[in-house]
Amino acid sequence: MKILIVDDDPAMAKSIRGILATVGLNAHSVTRGQLAIDELQLHPYDLVLLDLNMPDMDGTEVLHHINAHKIDTSVIVVSGESEIKKAIEVLRAGAKDFIRKPYSTDELLFSIKNVCEKKALQLQNREMVEKLEESEALHRFIVHNSPDLLYMLDRCGNFVFVNKNTIKLLGYSRKELIGKHYSDVVYAKDLAKANMFFNNGHFPINTSSLELRLVCKNQDNLLHVEVRALNIEKKIAGGYKLGRHNTLTQNFIGTYGVARDITERKRSEEIIRFQMNHDLLTGLPNRTLLNEHLAALITHAGQHHEKFAVLFIDINRFKLINDTYGQSIGDDFLRSFASTLRRELREGDTLARLGGDEFILLLPDIDSEADAMTVADKIIAQASMPYLHNGHEIHYTLSVGIAIFPEHGETREELIKNVDTAVCNAKTKTGSRYCLYNRNLKNQNSQKVFIENLIRDSIKHDRFVVFYQPQIDLPLKKIHAVEALVRIMSPNKKLILPGKFIDIAEETSLINDIGEIVLEKVCHDINRWRGLGLQIRVSINMSAQQLAMEYFADTFLGRLEEHAINPADIELELTENVLVQNMKRTIANIVQLTDAGIKIAIDDFGTGYSSLSYLDRLPLNTLKLDKSFVQKISEENQQDTIIPAMINVSNGLQLDFIAEGVETKIQHEYLLNLGHCIAQGFYYSKPLSYDQLITFVKKHGLS
Repeated sequence: MKILIVDDDPAMAKSIRGILATVGLNAHSVTRGQLAIDELQLHPYDLVLLDLNMPDMDGTEVLHHINAHKIDTSVIVVSGESEIKKAIEVLRAGAKDFIRKPYSTDELLFSIKNVCEKKALQLQNREMVEKLEESEALHRFIVHNSPDLLYMLDRCGNFVFVNKNTIKLLGYSRKELIGKHYSDVVYAKDLAKANMFFNNGHFPINTSSLELRLVCKNQDNLLHVEVRALNIEKKIAGGYKLGRHNTLTQNFIGTYGVARDITERKRSEEIIRFQMNHDLLTGLPNRTLLNEHLAALITHAGQHHEKFAVLFIDINRFKLINDTYGQSIGDDFLRSFASTLRRELREGDTLARLGGDEFILLLPDIDSEADAMTVADKIIAQASMPYLHNGHEIHYTLSVGIAIFPEHGETREELIKNVDTAVCNAKTKTGSRYCLYNRNLKNQNSQKVFIENLIRDSIKHDRFVVFYQPQIDLPLKKIHAVEALVRIMSPNKKLILPGKFIDIAEETSLINDIGEIVLEKVCHDINRWRGLGLQIRVSINMSAQQLAMEYFADTFLGRLEEHAINPADIELELTENVLVQNMKRTIANIVQLTDAGIKIAIDDFGTGYSSLSYLDRLPLNTLKLDKSFVQKISEENQQDTIIPAMINVSNGLQLDFIAEGVETKIQHEYLLNLGHCIAQGFYYSKPLSYDQLITFVKKHGLS
């Protein structure tokens, strides 16, 4: 066995060589990280004993080099580093063990022996795989499907073979499983489809795979598996053959199959599904799930000639609470408010949060408008009790709009529109009041008209400005890219943020004009950076309307060509719901843009309405996690997050992963410890003007 010792302390290296010599092992030593890399490139080594703290290149960099260049060696880190985080980091990076100095001779030799035995086992497994590849169809089937559980059933459906993983995961002994019918370990609710798959225990029908739940021995756990199977028939001349047949023959002797454990994947999918359909702050249904419940309620009430009520609940001047006490207390208030409302509801009622301080309540099966008004009175009465926080009383009032099905609308759109009109009119009343919709009410659209006029005037007088927020490569601590963020500079020199005008711009199609203005300004700034010797990638937000335009890609690329902009310097951010609007034309534009070299990022990942299936079907480069996930990270609940699962998804698809909305040191350190991640938020920098960004780049550098 060839061993390389990497330690900047010659005395320590000599000591290790002496220890190895006692068991007949020889070792070569070097004192610097670069020398270790040079040696590994020239000569093969079975094992590297690697120190972390060295002057020119630390051990972590050597370890990353070994991984990056796929050098076939095992690494044991031998270091005086005392932080457990460092040990976790190097083990995640591929080290086989971590030994802290000072150590005993037995500890070092035991670790080396353990690593060598594992490597020998890996070599044995590799040889076994090579033999399997040369074997008959049965062996090829096992290899190609990389099974976790291997099993064989006889013609009656009883187990005649199970591997160790099957025993381990189900909790039974081999003796308990052999002879047991497959139905004994299938969850009762999945038994019908299991019987169909295995054709009542005889052999599988022509189905590629099936997801089942298996019951473990302790009865408390369900194992989610993806099952694949082949029937086995005896050859006339002896031996066996595998295949799929839809008729039972006398030569059929049983079934061979594999089952892959997908329990963790199912749990992740359930978490993601919950996040996509619920408000992360309050746990209430979000707009997506509300629309589903409302559509189902309309169908049911229409068929049974029932009434139901829609209540729009708005917290008056909630922004003042946020501005006065801070967002954290504002969030606590919203959680408490939602919890209080839920306690007053019937089992069949639905309370949803639309966002901000707006809630919708569905009251099915009511007798009259009076029932809905009674509930509104109770809700408003709750607001008479102030919210208590650290001894301080926070007083608030509510406005409630009411619409009744079918009198005030027979479709989802009509009901939401009319209840919105009702709550707008309720706001004009003094204190906490409710308003029942009637056709004489006027919708409060004057503010929308004002915003639309502001946008048109800003386009005419060139009042749009572009700021840039850096995206930080956490391992490198340098700028990865910047996101272009548009604002309006009002005539009185105040910045108007996009939250005030983007929705109106999309409703009026003025978003296309804004998009052209932003692109023009970004191209101009990129050329100015180029004159300073800087190459900065810019991420630009794209709306669904722009991407659905027939010649959008041609126009966009033409504008880049006019300014001599390299498409690789541009990344377009799309929200998930963009992908479900005019899908065909949108995807055609995306493909044309990526073929030209433009990068594509999915913004607000995890909150959209589309299926995760698009991730491996579209030419994507980046997943940008919605800030609501990051905001959940705190010192108390660092384990209660699905961000590691999201990163695994992006790593598996070889996509960059950006976490936005990082505002605290705890959030920053959490993301830093997860490994390679790009982060964006006020913790690193607010959106910067052109001149401010130049100063920021000079200070932090580019990755």
